[in-house]
Amino acid sequence: MSLHKNSADRPPVDTPRPSETVNTTYKRRLYPSLPITDRYEFCLPVGSAREKRPPAPEFHPKCLLEDTESEVPPPSSDAMMRAQIHILEEQKKELLIINEKWAKEYRTMEQYYKEKVQALRAAQLQEEETCEEGEKRLTLYKKVKFKTVNDKENAQTAEGGATSDLLRAEREATELRLQNGTLTRRGQHQHEEIKRLNKALEEALQPLSASGETLHDVWKHQAEVYKEDFVRERRDREKLKDKYLELEKKFRKAHNELSVLRSQVSWTRQQQPSPLHCACTHRAKSPNLEDGQITQKHMLLQRRYTLNSKH
Repeated sequence: MSLHKNSADRPPVDTPRPSETVNTTYKRRLYPSLPITDRYEFCLPVGSAREKRPPAPEFHPKCLLEDTESEVPPPSSDAMMRAQIHILEEQKKELLIINEKWAKEYRTMEQYYKEKVQALRAAQLQEEETCEEGEKRLTLYKKVKFKTVNDKENAQTAEGGATSDLLRAEREATELRLQNGTLTRRGQHQHEEIKRLNKALEEALQPLSASGETLHDVWKHQAEVYKEDFVRERRDREKLKDKYLELEKKFRKAHNELSVLRSQVSWTRQQQPSPLHCACTHRAKSPNLEDGQITQKHMLLQRRYTLNSKH
């Protein structure tokens, strides 16, 4: 099945016109959502090569003979493979964009729930402190009431101010009871809300844990590959440096030997007496023979140096 047939069978994508207004109101979502994509559906950037593809030609049974005569050869396997590679690259880009969106939504959602839990915990601590203060006041009131009852039983004559204090204390006690009841009810509601938010956070983090682990593994594998490449390159550089130093040492040694041989040749030429007259051909050819031997030694040294540099 060719790519042109797939593009022809697929329904056209509706693009918003410039005159139409798009509703861009922001809605808070508890769970991140992915775009609805089919297995063979993918988005391409505006102005791409596949967006300007001509429509598939219509099938006419009357023109079968003409079509068979002017039949175009099918596309080569290289073109199909390139098209499939292009599709896979676009799908890879889409997956990377979707993963980035998921990571951003996960971070924002995690930050939101953390702030919400911290605020609820701070409110809970404040409510607990107020409850403790109310209990302290209630115990103080009980002590005062018990003391007033004992004083009333012991003393028959009580002043009028004691009754007013007792009434005031009773009024404060009733107010503290009402306040304590409201605080306890509010604390129960906050506990229930914290449990509900924790449950929702756990449910939201469960599907995201797998994607987070896979991304972490991919990044770890890439870091290991980069580290291995760096170590291998450094090892190769060290080997080349050692080899260069060895070759430099051999070159210096050969250069020194050559300079010594040249000095010896010049010294032997200076020490050799020049014959005034000699009819012997062997003596006349002896300097040339010495020069030939020196040149042979020099050639052997050069050949040895080149062989060592190759190894």
